[in-house]
Amino acid sequence: MSRIVINLSKIEYNAHVLKMLFDSKNIAMIPVIKSIAGDEHIIKRLMKVGFNYFAESRLENIPQQFTKDCQFLLLRSPLKHQYEDLIKKSYVSIQTEMATIHQLNHIANEMSNQHQVILMVDWKDQREGVLPYDIVEYIHEIKLMNNIKLLGLAFNFMCFKSKAPTLNDIDEINQFVHHVQYETGVSFEVISGGNSSMLPLLKQYDLGCINELRIGETLFRGVDTTTNQNIPELFQNAILLEAEIIEIKPRYTKTKESYLQAIVDVGYIDTVIEKIKPLNHRIEIMGASSDHLMIDLKEEINYKVGDCIPFSLEYEALSQLMYHQRMEKYYSEEHTISQRINNLNQSKYINNK
Repeated sequence: MSRIVINLSKIEYNAHVLKMLFDSKNIAMIPVIKSIAGDEHIIKRLMKVGFNYFAESRLENIPQQFTKDCQFLLLRSPLKHQYEDLIKKSYVSIQTEMATIHQLNHIANEMSNQHQVILMVDWKDQREGVLPYDIVEYIHEIKLMNNIKLLGLAFNFMCFKSKAPTLNDIDEINQFVHHVQYETGVSFEVISGGNSSMLPLLKQYDLGCINELRIGETLFRGVDTTTNQNIPELFQNAILLEAEIIEIKPRYTKTKESYLQAIVDVGYIDTVIEKIKPLNHRIEIMGASSDHLMIDLKEEINYKVGDCIPFSLEYEALSQLMYHQRMEKYYSEEHTISQRINNLNQSKYINNK
C-alpha cells in the first residue's frame, strides 16, 4: 500500500544546517510546520535541534502536549469561533484586519489575558496584508488597546505572486520600517522579512532591520524556492511518497506503439499528481485517475506487482499527503546522517570557542 516515508535524520540535518546559517547572521529562523499537518515526530526532532518557536496556519495542527514547551505563531487569521482558542494556544498571531484585532482584544480582556500580534504588510505578494499606507493608522489604534501587544511587522513573497524578493525590496522594507517607527514612536521587536524565498539574499547580503524569517519549504524539501533548484548542502528527499504496484500490463499509445505500463495505488484523491516525480528517472508518469497512477516502465522490466516506487514531492504534493487521514506514515533514521549531525555540532562548538 502507498505510504509517506519520513526520514527524521534528514530533516534534523537540514534543520541543523539552516540553523547554523541563521545563527551566523544573527537572524531568527522560525520553522513553518503547516505543510506537515502538526506531525508530532517531526516537531520533536526540530525541538531536538533547538527550536521552540514554530509557525503554523491552522490551530487544529498545534499539538496540545507541546504548548508548555513551545510557542506557536499563527500565520493565518482564525475564524470567529476560534478567537478564544487562538489566545489559549498561540503565543502570537499574524493579523491583517482591524475588526479581528478588536475582537481579540475584547476576548483577551474577558480572559484576563494578553495576545501579541504581528501586522502582515501587503508588500509585493498581494495574497494578504494591511496596505502600506494604512499601517500607521493601524498601529495608532492598537496602541489604545489594553490586551493586545504589537510585536512588529511581517512581509511575504512568492505565496501568491511568483516574484522573488530583491535587494531593492530589502532596501525599501528597511526604509518603510524606519519611517513607520518614526511616525508611530513604536520600536518593533520583530521584523519578519519573508519566507524561504529570502534565503538566497540572506546568504549574500545584510538584511538590515529584518531579524526573522519563516522557513518551511526549504527545510523539508532542500530547495531554493526562487528557482526550485536543489541546495547542495541539504537533503531533498527527506519526505517521500512510496506507492505500490498493483498491475503491470502491456499497453498501446494512440499511435499503436507498445509500452509496459504499471499502475500504483495513488491518484488525485491522495495528492497533487503534477507535483510528484519518480526517483527512478528512467520511468515516466503517463497520467492518473482518482485512485490510479499509470506509469510507463520504459526499459525497466524487473518491476513486479507488489514492488514500491518512490516519488519525490513538491510542496503542494507534500502538504496534501501529510493531511491525508488514511495514508500510512513510516518514520526512518540513518546512523550515517546522525554522525554527520554530530560532526556539525562539533565544528560549531570548535568555532564558538
